[in-house]
Amino acid sequence: MTNEQLQQDIRFLAERQLKAGSVSFMGERETGISSNSIVAIAYGLEPLEKQRFPSDVSDMKSCENMWKKLPEHRKTGDGLKAMEAARNCDYYGKW
Repeated sequence: MTNEQLQQDIRFLAERQLKAGSVSFMGERETGISSNSIVAIAYGLEPLEKQRFPSDVSDMKSCENMWKKLPEHRKTGDGLKAMEAARNCDYYGKW
């Protein structure tokens, strides 16, 4: 890992923790059980098998919002698989 990648991780995680414990139902929401699960998998803290999936369109939107901010070097391997699985799961309101 490069120093720049480490700095990207620190910025992403520090900004994300500022939202910990807060609740938002607006379109910019990026935290929740399913998006937190993807982050934990992308950082190697949880195995892919323990992924929590979005339950509705709002949860999926928070995953997409998180994904836009996740450092590019984390959008690989199991992190990418987790995001693809979230996009392909059968959450409420998808169709």
